[in-house]
Amino acid sequence: MILKNTAISLTFFLGISPFLLGQEGDSKAATGGARPPQMNQGFLGRDVPVMDPGSDNSTFDGKLWNMNNNRLFRSRFEKYLNAPEETSASDQEYEKTINEILILLSPGKVTSANIDAAWKLLPKASEYRSDANLCNSMADVVYSVWLAKNEVARLDMANRTLQREKSALEWNYRMNLGPGSKSMTQIGTNPATTSSILSPEDEARVEPIKEALSDVRASMVNNKLKKEASIVQAKIDFQTMIIQYFAQRRFRHVLIGTRFYRALFGDGDNRISAMDQIASSLPVDKDAGQVKVKAKLDPKVSGKGGSGAYVGAGTGTDSNNRRSSGAGADTSASGGAFSAEGMQFGVENLGVESLISAGASGLKALGKMINSLGQLDALANEAIRDVDEGVEAYKFLLEKNELKSATERLFETFMMGEYMPSVRKLSRDDKRRALEFTKKSNELLAALEVNDLTRAQDIIHELSQTARDFDTSKPLAVVETAKTVSAMHLAKAKGAAASGDKNTLETELRAATEIWPRNPALAEVSGAIFSQTDVQQQALNDFDRLIAQKNYRQIFDDKVRYIAATAMFPDRQEKLKSVLDRVQSAEAALMRSQELAKRGDAAGAWESVERGFPDYPDDPKLNQARADYTTQAAEFVKSVRTAQEMERKRQIGSSLAWYLRALQDYPNSEIARDGIDRISTDIVK
Repeated sequence: MILKNTAISLTFFLGISPFLLGQEGDSKAATGGARPPQMNQGFLGRDVPVMDPGSDNSTFDGKLWNMNNNRLFRSRFEKYLNAPEETSASDQEYEKTINEILILLSPGKVTSANIDAAWKLLPKASEYRSDANLCNSMADVVYSVWLAKNEVARLDMANRTLQREKSALEWNYRMNLGPGSKSMTQIGTNPATTSSILSPEDEARVEPIKEALSDVRASMVNNKLKKEASIVQAKIDFQTMIIQYFAQRRFRHVLIGTRFYRALFGDGDNRISAMDQIASSLPVDKDAGQVKVKAKLDPKVSGKGGSGAYVGAGTGTDSNNRRSSGAGADTSASGGAFSAEGMQFGVENLGVESLISAGASGLKALGKMINSLGQLDALANEAIRDVDEGVEAYKFLLEKNELKSATERLFETFMMGEYMPSVRKLSRDDKRRALEFTKKSNELLAALEVNDLTRAQDIIHELSQTARDFDTSKPLAVVETAKTVSAMHLAKAKGAAASGDKNTLETELRAATEIWPRNPALAEVSGAIFSQTDVQQQALNDFDRLIAQKNYRQIFDDKVRYIAATAMFPDRQEKLKSVLDRVQSAEAALMRSQELAKRGDAAGAWESVERGFPDYPDDPKLNQARADYTTQAAEFVKSVRTAQEMERKRQIGSSLAWYLRALQDYPNSEIARDGIDRISTDIVK
């Protein structure tokens, strides 16, 4: 069990976290930075993942993810940022106890009395919350080593007894040989290596002695094997625990473990043999093979110019069954085209068995690089120094008001040494500054995703005021470019309206709305275009009818038409704005629920829909999703609704119990947490 747990931890620590960093999580990051859909295709389309190491962003399928903004690490990091600093009296006592253990086991001070004293301090250290009972585990392993050594001593004593018995049996054997027997003694004096011709009487006398002598020798060999196996197993168990602590980033426990190991095993053998044991414990399928990534680039580029414009794209297979793709795009207003083809990319033999096999191979390779406890000791000391230096750098950057760099340094330090004292002692106020910057940064990405350029510009201004090192050039360039393109589409819409080209008018207005839905100029331009047409009046009649029917979904689906139609009517504009906000809220809830449902989080999907339900309770899509997810997370939904009903009836105790049950069913439930907070506040009052 220890080996399997350690294998899981090491696999996460060494191999899995990079994949997790690249996952989407629920970050809702930007889709291309306020560009219209027709501008998001890119050189090779939207299916080739692209990583920007300068900004920690990854792009795939037209989506933009910040690598640090994913559910797993964001939740853990935010939990730390909101946690209080560990500077209480009990925390200081725990720190003092750990330091005392390290001093007792330090080189030059290791004695039997100090080892016993250090071991007695381990249960005391495990009583503190920060230790998470890890010192108890250490004490158990040390005690197991002592038991193994006692077993070795017992086996040695048994072998000495057996040796005396063996000598006595050999003497009896020689004495019981009759004077008339003929012996043919081979090299040596051991009776076992002596071939004798015995009389029947002598044979009868010595046969029991020979059997007893054989049993004694077998017992001695068996005891010797047990003694060696006991020590080897004790070493492997101890090494496995130290590696487990290293994978958990409990570096001070690693130092305690290595010092105990050297004190308990004084043979000077510090080689790590547990890594191969961990790799061997993984369920490797030798027939699964290895994951193979293949890529081939054989570009064929062509260009063409003229009075026209050219656009094209295609895929195909040549005579050698090679996949190829091609794309073309207009390069100038006067006419021109550019195309490229010949890129191949693929992954072979990707599966659970092959990934486990790759993890086992990685652990074996790691075992060859880190093959002694001295290396682990040095790595732990270096990690402690690096973490302390990172905390000092964070404090310095905070003083300089450079929040972007400070947040990055704190995140790196947290991932390296989450449980180090220097990290845990940071004050909550200092950590909250990093949290606020992180939230604002994520809000900026979300605003760019929905093309809310006004909000994005406000956030950019706020970030530039709070963080001196925040680079505004890239986000401002995105915002200003989108505004310019939106203005160009509006200008084309004016020209199309003047010429009576209704198709172009509709296309340009739709493009301008997609780029910047809340563009203040949209109302002005639309009002000027449609003020004298019957289209406006028909749209107003339809709008009033749909408002009366509360058919907000149809209004949202045809929002461009109604934005233009209501441009000159402030009262209708307010109604339209209210409708769009309500449906957009429902759409956002549906999008979140769909993403959570894809990950198998039915309870989270239902909660997302439930929180958006009050904004638009008559929406058919929202109601359908609510019904679907209710059946998928029936127990959680039942607990939440029962708790809410009890709360309305002012049955506080029952309501709190149901909210706690809902939180137990789904620990990430915000509805349950809000309910618990409300009831707790009522109880306190």
